[in-house]
Amino acid sequence: MSKKIAVPALCLSFALVSCGGTSSTVPSNPVAPTLPPPPTVFTIQPSSGSPVLTAAQRSALNFQYGPPDGTIGVLLNGGIYTFFMAARSSSSCTGTPAVQGTYRFSGSLSSITAPYPCSAQVTPSANGDPNGYTFDQDYAGGGPVLAVTSATGASGLLHIYHGEAHGGTCGTTGHCTYASLGMAFSQNGGATFSKIGEIVQPYLTRSAILGTNQNLDIGGGTLVIADGTGAHIANLATADPSNMYLYVFYSDRDPSAATGSACNQTPCIALARAPLATVVADAFAGNTAAFPGLFRKFYNGGFTEPATSGDPNAATNSGHYTPVIATPGSFSSVLYDASTQQYLIAYTTGNNAISLQHGPTLLSWSGPITSGAISDGTNTILYPTLVGEGTDPATGNGDPWLFYIDATAWPSWPSATLVSRRLQLTYK
Repeated sequence: MSKKIAVPALCLSFALVSCGGTSSTVPSNPVAPTLPPPPTVFTIQPSSGSPVLTAAQRSALNFQYGPPDGTIGVLLNGGIYTFFMAARSSSSCTGTPAVQGTYRFSGSLSSITAPYPCSAQVTPSANGDPNGYTFDQDYAGGGPVLAVTSATGASGLLHIYHGEAHGGTCGTTGHCTYASLGMAFSQNGGATFSKIGEIVQPYLTRSAILGTNQNLDIGGGTLVIADGTGAHIANLATADPSNMYLYVFYSDRDPSAATGSACNQTPCIALARAPLATVVADAFAGNTAAFPGLFRKFYNGGFTEPATSGDPNAATNSGHYTPVIATPGSFSSVLYDASTQQYLIAYTTGNNAISLQHGPTLLSWSGPITSGAISDGTNTILYPTLVGEGTDPATGNGDPWLFYIDATAWPSWPSATLVSRRLQLTYK
């Protein structure tokens, strides 16, 4: 039942007419009307780019390509940064020579200096993942990580990775790529990971892409905790567990995504989510069978569509999606900035630029921020990652870091450098 509030009659005086109907004079010193404040504007001032990892340094670390061959995962423990990145090692790698996968590194936000032992934590699964899914049979490697705690206080680390199945004939690689996202779990701080299943598959089937000599990329995924409306949760320790979700940004392609939009034919930025408590409980329990059904895609205003098809070989369509950013883009990275109280998202466009947008929730975005556009002439720009400097790399405070790959051509790892910039954010 709505509550009615009695409002007393008010006398508002305009010109020469008063409530009593008598005339009045205009004050000799009229008060200037109060004007609304000017609209707030979000601006980004990027610093110049600085090299973090050059081709020569990559070779010295015993890698053929990458790191990173995708989005970067970052942890900070005791003042020491740990990075999780996709790469392929060289034959001189002592642990897993000439193997493509997720590798672990250490250093600072300005320099990757000291790698952990050269050993891949996640690698392709020729015979399928623990559930028999073949989405990562030809490629597996990722970055984003999220530290979680079980109901009994045990520590764990979720890891999202990019998986590929190859076929057909495309471009310079000689094969086409159909990509999906998988999740892995560690209970020893990331020294080793166990795969726990596919979590997001594009809408179109694998045969529809590879059988027609096309590529379909899904990006590198994200791991962002927010409430049911996509809003930031200020204090996770005191938040209602039933209103905490794990959000994953990815790219999808669906003929029904938006009539007359580029998203009908080109992958656009999409969003899926799952209840955080369920993901954490199933990960600690080793319940791998649950993961292909945990996440739901955002579609027509709600998270209602299945994020995977449930078919181990992606022979049937997964759920439909509605883009949250209805322009082509891939390899999204998302950070919450405490200074501006806004989310910031970075993604690649056309393999030669990075676009950034801000928003109050994960479902509401501003459109590209002109001052924040990143490009480098004709160079390739790929794989952006936003990192906050502080105890939580997923949170910034007005000046987050942006990492990305800059190369003179693509694919050309001998010319590729991992670059960083500081982003000065203003919202006023």
